[in-house]
Amino acid sequence: MRAEEFGRTHHLPKARLTAVVDGLRDRGLVDAAGGFTHAGRKIKQRIEALTSELAAPAYDVLAADELDEPAAALEPIAAAAHAVDH
Repeated sequence: MRAEEFGRTHHLPKARLTAVVDGLRDRGLVDAAGGFTHAGRKIKQRIEALTSELAAPAYDVLAADELDEPAAALEPIAAAAHAVDH
């Protein structure tokens, strides 16, 4: 995945997106072609793991059948986000 296509940055104005990617490149997280380096992928994985860890307590208090409601409520949002990205 090219950094410009990452879901949380693609909406930025072109000049700002270029500055963000250049900053990532300066830190060794993005290569010359715009793809994530090994270090960039490791940081992304660390962020995803931390996000899951921090979100877990909110889900841990719900019974299995209670998880269906938020999942169903999020489906239209996920579908809309997916449609925008593709």
